[in-house]
Amino acid sequence: MESDLRDKNKIKIVALDFDGVITNLKVDWNYAIRLASQIIGYDITSLLTFYETSHDTPIFYLVSKEIGKIELGALKSAEPTPFLVEFLDEIVKANAEMCLVSMQSALVIKTFLTRHDLAQYFKEILTREKFSSKKTQVECILNCSGVKPEEVLLVDDLKRSIEQCKELGTRCFHFKTNQDLPTIRKMWHRIYEIVHNNTV
Repeated sequence: MESDLRDKNKIKIVALDFDGVITNLKVDWNYAIRLASQIIGYDITSLLTFYETSHDTPIFYLVSKEIGKIELGALKSAEPTPFLVEFLDEIVKANAEMCLVSMQSALVIKTFLTRHDLAQYFKEILTREKFSSKKTQVECILNCSGVKPEEVLLVDDLKRSIEQCKELGTRCFHFKTNQDLPTIRKMWHRIYEIVHNNTV
């Protein structure tokens, strides 16, 4: 009975954030916010809130383009998070699909994935050009895949994104940034355990 329940609610899709999970972009976000504020003509305190409230407008695309330049510059020193490839290989063996969900630009993400030969791991790449928030990205995954919310695992470094996506019923894992190597390995292993053993 317990085994049947685990199989029924097995994680089928792992949705991974980009900056903070796949890699760590060395971006001065305070500078980026100041730049966006100059372009908009008034002060903002959060790029994510701005993207959410102004998505698909001319000013959104103008700001997104300039922030994209900053993000592209940060790729010069960006490396995959330690033990990432090992983790991705294990998820493939567990027969779970992987999507990349990010409020970075598509060009930044595709450039990074191509540079580090990682694109083949991800079935879908969802970015800010088409989605106003992490929640709308996960909603798209649910609608397009037909899986149940509890069959999707979001891995993200921002509590904001996690709280939003928990409202959808998805399972979430808080990936903490700037950790030492043993802690990073433990986090990847814990995520794998959730997928492989269907543990909470």
